[in-house]
Amino acid sequence: MAPTCLLNNNGDVKVKEEEDVDLKRWWIIPALVGVLAIAGLAYWGYGLSRDKQQYVTYLNNRNQGAFYNLIGHVENVEAMISKGVVANSPGQRMMIFADIWQQAYAAQQNLSQIPMTGPSVTRTSSFLTQTGDYAWSLAKKYSRGLTVKPEELKKLNELHTQAGYLAVELQKIERSAADGRLSWGEIKGAADRDLSKKVPPVPMGLQKIDKNMEAFPTLIYDGPFSDHITRQSPKGLTGNQINKDRAADIARSFVEAGTTNKYKTTKTENVNGTIPAFRIHLVPQNAKTPVVIVDVTKKGGHVLSMLNTRAVAKPKMPAGKAASIGSRFLAGQKINNMEPTYVIEQRNTGVVIFEYIQDGVIIYPDLMKVKIALDNGEVVGFEGTGFVMNHQTRKLSKPKISEQQALKAVNPQLKIKSKKLAVIPLENLQEILVYEVKGDLNGDNFIVYINANTGKEEKILKVVNTNGGPVTM
Repeated sequence: MAPTCLLNNNGDVKVKEEEDVDLKRWWIIPALVGVLAIAGLAYWGYGLSRDKQQYVTYLNNRNQGAFYNLIGHVENVEAMISKGVVANSPGQRMMIFADIWQQAYAAQQNLSQIPMTGPSVTRTSSFLTQTGDYAWSLAKKYSRGLTVKPEELKKLNELHTQAGYLAVELQKIERSAADGRLSWGEIKGAADRDLSKKVPPVPMGLQKIDKNMEAFPTLIYDGPFSDHITRQSPKGLTGNQINKDRAADIARSFVEAGTTNKYKTTKTENVNGTIPAFRIHLVPQNAKTPVVIVDVTKKGGHVLSMLNTRAVAKPKMPAGKAASIGSRFLAGQKINNMEPTYVIEQRNTGVVIFEYIQDGVIIYPDLMKVKIALDNGEVVGFEGTGFVMNHQTRKLSKPKISEQQALKAVNPQLKIKSKKLAVIPLENLQEILVYEVKGDLNGDNFIVYINANTGKEEKILKVVNTNGGPVTM
């Protein structure tokens, strides 16, 4: 059949059959693009699926490894405690309890790596931390050749019972997870689910252990992680309860003291914790910046901290000048009997450490920090939490040994630069009166603390001078 001819406006003749061919060609291009797009999406989806599976595998291996290591370390703790009870020489006990400390610390680290659902395992974590700390305190004691006391054996037997219970229960969880064919990579994803729904057995099992361990007696001992120490109340928190308006007034007065600047409150927040406080946000009267944040205790209206958020330019004064500026600032706040002990230079500021002085004795637990901007001498920071936690009027007894007797306990090769009476805290927060002896040996600076009642060498610190100031180690 002859092709159909059409006449256009220009008089040109086109063949319809040719147009049909052109139309077919135009349809091919979108079709090819669609096919390629679908193929690309399919490959992209495959890539996502592959990446997700690799991530799940990674989580699976990491969580499984952390849990199995946790079991191993707890089993080692239980076995070593039993050895510590049986051992009869200080040397053996010292090595055993040093190992217990390492194993308990490792177990606590592994426990913290396991993603949890619902309530955390605070009691189990506390048990591991306290067990390690108690073992370390015993290791230090036995290194001095001291013998075990009956009450220490009793505590060790209690710890052995708890460690044994923990090890057995962890093994049960291990079997439960294996029987349920648990995908460890799914544990983290279950963290946001309703606990009434199906939840992987490992976190739920750990929560059950934690609840049961609450029935065991808490460990009371002379260490920094003991329950009776972590629950201590602030000694310097005196006065009546105040409201947020009064807290804002206190914050403004604190920031405005010694300056002509006036501030206004923009926001007030509640701060919970060991010392409940109001967090006051201030800005200058005629500006939006810089923001100054002040924490004021709800009881008594004590200033816990202050931070001026302005950027501090390059220093125009030496860091040593910060001590006199800080002293004037505290005097203006009617905070008396505070003595600067040293200055640390940090990011164009000088941080001055102040200690309380009572009857000529330096009280190290009662410390404050004042931060001075070295570009213009402005006070841009304050930290008084240590003072509020520890300050009290102390009954300082006279030393039972003289200064000369105390110096006999110091290495004779130490070239003494200064000596004074001080009160320092031990690891268990017990305070003791000491002679603080500063000196140098072979070019290195040291601080030696000699018990003012027994003549015992309590602590030695090495002073290292850095670009930012002196640091004790």
